[in-house]
Amino acid sequence: MLISSRGRGNWSKCKRAAATLFILLFTLVLAHAQSIGASVKTWIEIKSAHKAAAALANPNVTAKERLRVEQIYYQLVRDHPQSVPAQNALAAFLSKNGKLEAAIEHWRTAQRLQPENGEAANSLGGAYLRMGRVREAAEQFLLAVHSESDNPDYHFDLGNVEFVFRRDLTTAWKIDSAELLQRALFQFREASRLAPTDLENARAYAETFYGMPNPDWEEAQIAWQHYLELSTNRNFAYLQLARVSLKRHKKAEALSFLDKISDSRYSEVKEKLRTQAEAL
Repeated sequence: MLISSRGRGNWSKCKRAAATLFILLFTLVLAHAQSIGASVKTWIEIKSAHKAAAALANPNVTAKERLRVEQIYYQLVRDHPQSVPAQNALAAFLSKNGKLEAAIEHWRTAQRLQPENGEAANSLGGAYLRMGRVREAAEQFLLAVHSESDNPDYHFDLGNVEFVFRRDLTTAWKIDSAELLQRALFQFREASRLAPTDLENARAYAETFYGMPNPDWEEAQIAWQHYLELSTNRNFAYLQLARVSLKRHKKAEALSFLDKISDSRYSEVKEKLRTQAEAL
């Protein structure tokens, strides 16, 4: 079979195009592999730094040793200046060791490198809150939730600042207190949903109903029932369930919960609630 010169020319072009495509794909794969390798190397070094930091828990550790570990973290950032995990690791170490301003600078660097990084945002939120900068803290917690909506801790932190500092935020965000409370309730509900075995999340969600202007007591009952399933302090849970039952005008249910309370520390409030139940 004979191939014309024109056919041979087209075949050569196809081979050159295929070779070029192969080289391009190989280059991309190689670059990706190198990137993964660099990330793994960084994580190994971060883990090593954390191991060194763990030794500082010893009360007899010297200032010289503490400085040595700090330099390990700084070297980590010098070696990997574009690494967000490295910047976050250094910032967390500095914050834990009383150097909040320096920590903030590195969390800001991490945020500049990766604006949607939830860890940097949530950490900045905590740092700003410790400094009394409530509005900036809340905005960072909000950014963290938007960045990683499946992280229960971020929802809890946002809900906490919205609930506790609602008077500051209603002015700063120009929204009324009722709306802010609804937002806080939603965040606590999400935190509890995403971490269903976390007792602190369950209690925060259940307790927030008491601060709502028009609470849904049916939902509150479910929330406290969930808390009861998790808690070892069942007397406290029964007390709350009795309170919510009274809000729902369920006399028999409230009395039933009160009868289950055996801890004498709750005797006084238990009798007050029993009086309220008998009056229904």
